[in-house]
Amino acid sequence: MDSVPTDEGGSGSLRVGLMATPVGEVDAVLRIIKDQSILGSLAEQDLLALVRQTPVRALPKNRVLFRCGDEGRTVVLVLQGYIKLSTMAANGREVVLEIAGPGTIFGELAVLNGSPRRADATTLTPCRVMAIDGVLFRRFVGRAPEAMFAAIRLLSERLLAVTEQGMDAVSLPAPVRLAKALLHLAGLHSQRTDDCVHIGFKLSQRELGAMTGLIRESINKHLNAWRAAGWIELSGGSVTLCDVCALQAFVRNNEAR
Repeated sequence: MDSVPTDEGGSGSLRVGLMATPVGEVDAVLRIIKDQSILGSLAEQDLLALVRQTPVRALPKNRVLFRCGDEGRTVVLVLQGYIKLSTMAANGREVVLEIAGPGTIFGELAVLNGSPRRADATTLTPCRVMAIDGVLFRRFVGRAPEAMFAAIRLLSERLLAVTEQGMDAVSLPAPVRLAKALLHLAGLHSQRTDDCVHIGFKLSQRELGAMTGLIRESINKHLNAWRAAGWIELSGGSVTLCDVCALQAFVRNNEAR
């Protein structure tokens, strides 16, 4: 698996050998990030300066942006594609913490508090990202109270998500965790075909296991049962939800117990 060239002493900065955002691309990037809670709260002149000084990079699938333990000098904004944020449990199993899609930023915690990276970041699809210099990010966010409050809210939401994931792992049966994961992935990026919802990117069964804490055999068992029931379709590693209501009801009924 390839890594992005680094000047951080690890495998993770996106700063080396990059050019600032091309002038013709600035307006398109601004349209994307004005909806982002933190960056969209910056003063207009600061936001424009940040975009003009920040590199954009196209990355292939399976590219490592940084690894857990790397020094954090950049904040990453996803413009296109999906990136997996994951860590390794004590038993050596991967745990997926988040799937970051367009408009999502990550890496801000290491930049704001000077701590090492707490997760690996790996592209799941071809991506276009912006690598925001940490010094610029701190400077602009520091003089925009609404942006700082937005950063605090984002960190709180991520803490709640990780807490929920941990609670699910000990309180919900295996198939319910898997159903929740599929519905979550469909919410991130999906394409409607007739009455079905096609998840717009592929995850391996190992990665589904890292999201849910399940082993491959268990995932196979439940996916095949749902395919037989007409709830999903499987094709070449892609998953299509054919009966979203049935999956939602399955989760809802089991969470209420």
